[in-house]
Amino acid sequence: MSGISTAIDALLQARLRQLPEVERESARWHTLGERLDELDGALADLRVHTTMDGALVAALTLPQLPEIRLAVAEAADSFRVIASRFTRTTVNIGVSGAARMGKSTLLQSISGLDDDQIPTGHGIPVTAVRSRIFHSPAVRRAELEMHSPESFLADVISPLHAALELSTAPRTVAEFGRWAYPDAMPEARGRVLLTRLRELQSALESYEQLLTGGVKTVPLEEVRSYVAYPTHEEITAAEGQVGRAYAAVREARIECTFPHEHVARIGIVDLPGLGEVAADADRRHVAGLRNEVDAVLVVKRSSDTSSFFDETDTAGLSLLDEVRGFVRSTADFTYLVHNIDPDKPHLAENLRGDLLRNVNWGEPDRFFTVFETDVRDPERVGREVLSPLLKRMAEGLPVMDAEVLAGTRTQASAVKDRIGLQLTDLHRALDQVARRAGVPEEVNDAKAAQLRSGVARQLRTLVAELAAEAHGSMVDPGFGEAVGKAYEGVLAWVENGFGKGADAWRQEALTCMITEGHAAAFAGPEFSRIRVEISRRFAALDDFFTARLTDAWDRTAAVIEAECGALFKDDEGGKANAAPGSGSSGPGAGAGAGAGAGADTTARPGRDVLAKLAELFARSSQPCPGLASAVNSLLDVRLEYRTLLYPRVRPDLAPLNLQVTHPDTGEQMQQVAVPLTEEGAEDLYELFNGLAEQAAFRIQKSLSQEAAMPAAVIHALVEQFEDTLIRSGTSVQEFRRFVRSYRNDLWPEEFQGIDEANSRFARVVRVADEISTVIEEEQL
Repeated sequence: MSGISTAIDALLQARLRQLPEVERESARWHTLGERLDELDGALADLRVHTTMDGALVAALTLPQLPEIRLAVAEAADSFRVIASRFTRTTVNIGVSGAARMGKSTLLQSISGLDDDQIPTGHGIPVTAVRSRIFHSPAVRRAELEMHSPESFLADVISPLHAALELSTAPRTVAEFGRWAYPDAMPEARGRVLLTRLRELQSALESYEQLLTGGVKTVPLEEVRSYVAYPTHEEITAAEGQVGRAYAAVREARIECTFPHEHVARIGIVDLPGLGEVAADADRRHVAGLRNEVDAVLVVKRSSDTSSFFDETDTAGLSLLDEVRGFVRSTADFTYLVHNIDPDKPHLAENLRGDLLRNVNWGEPDRFFTVFETDVRDPERVGREVLSPLLKRMAEGLPVMDAEVLAGTRTQASAVKDRIGLQLTDLHRALDQVARRAGVPEEVNDAKAAQLRSGVARQLRTLVAELAAEAHGSMVDPGFGEAVGKAYEGVLAWVENGFGKGADAWRQEALTCMITEGHAAAFAGPEFSRIRVEISRRFAALDDFFTARLTDAWDRTAAVIEAECGALFKDDEGGKANAAPGSGSSGPGAGAGAGAGAGADTTARPGRDVLAKLAELFARSSQPCPGLASAVNSLLDVRLEYRTLLYPRVRPDLAPLNLQVTHPDTGEQMQQVAVPLTEEGAEDLYELFNGLAEQAAFRIQKSLSQEAAMPAAVIHALVEQFEDTLIRSGTSVQEFRRFVRSYRNDLWPEEFQGIDEANSRFARVVRVADEISTVIEEEQL
């Protein structure tokens, strides 16, 4: 691979590395557009509410909002286009120039195509369709993007009607076919355009069936009629009824093998129509090319009639400046190709001097680099145009990419500043609405204090009840039943031969002892199995712990529902769905008591109620993280036998080991020694049976001594929850936030009739805050 090819590959990889950030920026601007659309709708809803008088309606009208929404959409699209630029797998070079300058011949010399694919001609324009040509070592084909009937009328016919100043344009292809056009036009340009229009109308039958809006693939040998105007000879031979398939083609993509090096990652974009006498042909052909071409070659031929740079050439360069966009240096983007005729050196000298004096102001390559070549010679084109151009691009494109991205960001930043000013005006208006129709802050504070005190009283009562249960003289009968049930289950399992049947157990023990030559081979693993099984069976106490924890959640939730029940009221059979922000200090809000009024008394799991409460705390319009954390901490608790009681009973399982500690000497000893006979197996069974029953009894006794622990743990958990919820450092402030967010849901009857206004007001505030968050994000 050559040095130029390596540099171009590196450039394309560098572009891809920038792609994720550009795509994120495009997505952020798209999101911003959605939020502005939502804000427009929210303001409209608030303005028409009955509580709004004329002055408030005027204050809530942002006259610049439609214009800003359009600017935001354009910014999002600009970043999307840059993302497309950075996604391209080729460096694209546009080839431009007026008719008869040698543009098509240059395209042939670069691509290796001939007149059957890129026709050349003298005296008339020949290229009708914008084409993109790419190097492919194996594929030779053309993919044609076809017009739909709608795009044909909009992009081809309507511009001709507008240029001819015809009052209307056909709305269907059939209507175009029947359209009655004037016999003549007074001006020369009008006559040319009218002739073009009549030609398209008379040839409609030849291309109407091609107006599919899809993609048509054709061999390169057949592509000419789809991309070029018919020749004079073809028109004469057909007596004017020549086919015009090109009229149905929007754009062509051609793949073929280029006869040059450095071209694996190069795309050539043919730009027809510059200087052509047609309805805005030049602008239509360059439309959409911004960020789609990385450089442009403008072909100018030295001839008897064109050895100077005229107004048409200057207009063409000005048009290409629109394609250049934010690239600062014209010289890095636009290059002139001086098409010389070796047989007429004096003409080349004339144009060379004109380009130096009038284009580059007497300094070679000051504004535009000029490549001189004979475009008919592919070898010279490769050496004198392609190689120096690609070298310049490999060096300059990273700078141009940075300029394009920086220019787009600067332009978008101005839009962001305008949004910021509009939000400032909006917040000023919202403050006015709140002052004139809102709720005094002290009323909200009073409601928050009322709610906090009510919850505190209810929780204090519950904590006192749990304390009495934990420290009372009566043992929780449920715990005793659970322990007893587990103990009876262990005894039944032991009596059943440790789950195997007594006879089967003894037979297995005898077989293993005889096979291995000692009792330890069986006793050791069996001790472990029995020890683990006994412990597992007592772990069934987890069902008891779960029930007690669920009861604690239910009782705590009942306290919350007693004060905030309206928040959890089902709507249409679904769970509570209170919207954050519905109680914001908006128009028409008031004060009162009775948070639980209208509460739904339908029983629901306490855990669900508490989880909903945590969610309401977290996603309120003014978040309450401390209160949410208190609820989540209570819900995250797990009461389990293995964590609470297993450490207490573990010593009771110690005798169920092959090797134990002598009670008198403290030395380690093996407690199994039986003969390798049936009698020995019987003795071993009796030994295991006794040790297992003793272990189960000791565990039962130990657990009975811990009967007060579950209640004490439950009491401590709820007491900690109550302390955190009511008396943490942020509790007072967060209860105020909670009431501001859900006031109308907490007291629905009290605020009946103003909920809608509050909700609309809160929606505007929420969306405005979301917009502020988006525009404050980095790089936006």
